[in-house]
Amino acid sequence: MPNKTKPAGIKRTKTIGINVFDAAVKRMAILYEEGHRVVVNFSAGKDSGVCLEICILAAQMTGRLPVEVVMRDEEIMFPGTYEYALRTAERSEVDFTWLIAGQPVVNHYNREAPYFWVFDKLVDSADWVRQPPDWATYTDKMNIEAVCSADVFPPDEGKELFGVIGLRVQESFLRRGGLMSSGGYLTKPTKNGYRKARPIYDWVDGDVWKAHNEFGWDYNTAYDTMHMMGIPRWDLRIAPPTLNEFGMRNLQVASKAWPEWFERVCHRLAGVRSVALFGKTAMRPFKKPQETWEACFHRECLDDAPTWIQERSRRVLDSVLASHKSHASQPLPELRPCPSCNNDLGAWKKLTMHMYTGQPFASRIGLPPIEPGFFREGGGTWGGSVTW
Repeated sequence: MPNKTKPAGIKRTKTIGINVFDAAVKRMAILYEEGHRVVVNFSAGKDSGVCLEICILAAQMTGRLPVEVVMRDEEIMFPGTYEYALRTAERSEVDFTWLIAGQPVVNHYNREAPYFWVFDKLVDSADWVRQPPDWATYTDKMNIEAVCSADVFPPDEGKELFGVIGLRVQESFLRRGGLMSSGGYLTKPTKNGYRKARPIYDWVDGDVWKAHNEFGWDYNTAYDTMHMMGIPRWDLRIAPPTLNEFGMRNLQVASKAWPEWFERVCHRLAGVRSVALFGKTAMRPFKKPQETWEACFHRECLDDAPTWIQERSRRVLDSVLASHKSHASQPLPELRPCPSCNNDLGAWKKLTMHMYTGQPFASRIGLPPIEPGFFREGGGTWGGSVTW
């Protein structure tokens, strides 16, 4: 039988003579001592919550309280998230900016319109999943990284702005590679004039929960509910469950854990109920009996698809066929991808499965993201960089 225990984290290969908690506090204390401006990017998740507590300790040690915090409200946050954020905003050690940004959020489950605008002013406020706090700050900035910028949080002359994020390399090898390429827990300056600080990059999941437990720190109780509903500790996520297919399981659990919240989300966002009921099947093309995958692609991704999916599917199809033709005399395979094609889309089935959702934000052949302005006049552009 396969082992269903927690997957192993990345093993440390160097002993530095200090535990990860003390190391994280020291990292942030150095930035405060040097006089830099530090802003915690808070999501109300467990990792950003730990980063906040570490920054509070470091700021206390260096006389730099209160800690500046910025959080983007995404409207469809799980119950418990909003309440935790409110409690955090009320703390005397914190200077909290509750942000409602003009940047849309992804609804991966709606082929007709894969974005929704948080607390949309074109929607009756009674139809919002909930109401934001009346003291929230509104901004029209499209890129959330532009909000944590030197223009918004200018550092003192000769100092730098650091945005604190709860990135941990245990979560993926891609993140580990990114940290290694930047040479440490501090990144190089971004185009918005700030650097990211990742004080808990070397923590594993157990370290996060151990800190919460041993120090009695406040946290998001949505984690407790989801864990009691059967989600393993290492799979707990509180990000909006509409961002991608990885959110399906959380959405299905949430539909049972918070039925009233779930009904409001279904009323607000198309496609959510189908995914909660049918899982990945709701986001897959329907292949008719005796139909080839080539015919299925033309029907599902071209003939019957929304306009924006048709356009992207044609571009991807042209690229895949041109690539295949450059090295093969046989037609594109039905099932098994051509081993000589430079991506795994070299088969009609793979191509159909990949393009059914339109891939609005990324594509294996490098298509640019579909701009919000395509779905709404004045919806804006990503400026070449999509962040969430």
